[in-house]
Parts: sequence; structure tokens; C-alpha cells
Amino acid sequence: MKPLYFFALIVLTFLAAACSGDVVDGTSYDSEVCEELAVKIERHDSITQPEYERMIGQNGAILRYLIEKSREIAEEPQGDRTNSWRDLLADPEYMERFSFMFTLGSALYQADADGRLDENNRGLYKKLDRYNQELAEYSERN
Repeated sequence: MKPLYFFALIVLTFLAAACSGDVVDGTSYDSEVCEELAVKIERHDSITQPEYERMIGQNGAILRYLIEKSREIAEEPQGDRTNSWRDLLADPEYMERFSFMFTLGSALYQADADGRLDENNRGLYKKLDRYNQELAEYSERN
């Protein structure tokens, strides 16, 4: 019987890690989800806690993408960066995500400031700080 308990403990540990592996770091970008959430924000519709969680996940995915693009440009020779930024700002995918970052990010900031995020979402929202800080650092370099 002991091997069964040991196996169950291992499975539960992996499940806990997977569940806590979290919305902030593990969500993939989905433009349809972002659009749906942006429409709710723009209409001033009521937003549920699961929707805030989705918003946090999408914001995390967008921030990771923006950081990667900024990192790529920061690693280029100084003389190439201006053209790379110009090209990036002409990229519709980049601009879409950048726009959603402001819409979702502003709504999350306001919801946090107004106390509308539950304890779980407040914790997830705070985890976005490291991405915001990293993006700001790349912005200062370029």
C-alpha cells in the first residue's frame, strides 16, 4: 500500500504545480479573448472574477511578447535599432497586442485600485509587476 500512497503524493504534487503554474506565466495570447474582454471594458459591462483572471492571463501573455520583441531589438547593434523599432511599429500583430495591453492593463489597474479583484486575482495581478518592470527596463535602454 505504501507505493500507492507515494505515487498518489507524486501525482498530487505535479497537479498542484500545474495548477499553480499559473495564469500569469502559462496563458497563451488569444486575440478573440482579448477582443471579447475589451468590448466588455469599453461598454462598462460588469466583469466577473473569472473574466478578470482571463484578463490577467492575456495581459501576461502580451507583456511576455512585448518583452521578447524589446529584448530582440536591444540585442541589435545601436545603429539598427531605429529601423527595427519602425518595422515593429508597422507590424499589425504588435500593434494589436500593444493596444490590448493598454485596454486590459488599465482596466486591471482600476479594478485593483477600486478593490474589485478578489484575493486570488489580486495575487495574480501583482505577479504582472515583474513583467511590467522588465518591459520598462528595455524601454529605458532603447
